[in-house]
Amino acid sequence: MKTLFLFFILLISITEAQESMENFANNYQVIFLPEEHTNKEDHNFQLDIIKLLSSKNYKFIIAMEMFQQPFQDALDLYVTGQISEEEMLRRTDYRRRWGFDPSLYRDIWSFAKDRGIRIVAINISSELLQRIRKEGIEKVRDESLPYPVIPQTEKEIKELREFLKTHPKVDEKSFFDVQNAWDNGMALAIARLLDKYPDYKIVVLVGRGHAQDYESGIPRRLRMLKPDVRMRILRREEFQRALLFSTDFSKESSSASSMREPNCRP
Repeated sequence: MKTLFLFFILLISITEAQESMENFANNYQVIFLPEEHTNKEDHNFQLDIIKLLSSKNYKFIIAMEMFQQPFQDALDLYVTGQISEEEMLRRTDYRRRWGFDPSLYRDIWSFAKDRGIRIVAINISSELLQRIRKEGIEKVRDESLPYPVIPQTEKEIKELREFLKTHPKVDEKSFFDVQNAWDNGMALAIARLLDKYPDYKIVVLVGRGHAQDYESGIPRRLRMLKPDVRMRILRREEFQRALLFSTDFSKESSSASSMREPNCRP
């Protein structure tokens, strides 16, 4: 009897998880998949969600913090098969500007290439960050940032100060300015994608600090830029893979997001 009870509990949990996945896929325009950059399980989860959306024939774009906006052409050439992975990494200056082991993300961008799913760079450039560190964010105007720049909340400032307690040698204002520039710049990049591709979902791969909740980071700024946006922060811990994925991701069905606008054109 106890075994039978546990079986029904598991069956209900699987059903609820699957229904939840269907709801998030149908109801949201922007799906944040926050990560710890070196956590392979987070990247596996991101890939599972991407495969799920592809298997359901959703049209979507993968927006990645890991690449900086000036290097979008290299990503487009990679996804359309015109350059190799190594050439894409070289042209995006990935190893210097991001630096984390490419193998952490390889399965994600390889799957995108195989299915013709566009990858979009949403991070601002290192050169812009250097200007902000030198001049202060309030004095810098750039097309990668909204104007006026959305300020940090007291909650965000408090959390950043707590973090700085472990990094006492960092200049506080410079640190705050850079964090704010990242959140503003990536929020603006996502808002522009929503404007350009209103029929597509935007799957956002960013560090957890940029998408902790809806009242801070990128989500708060995105809502200020696009008040009607429907977004969801989807965390791995909330959707255990053992309960979620009964779909056969290996089937060779053509995705609605494969090899058609906007995926095969820069």
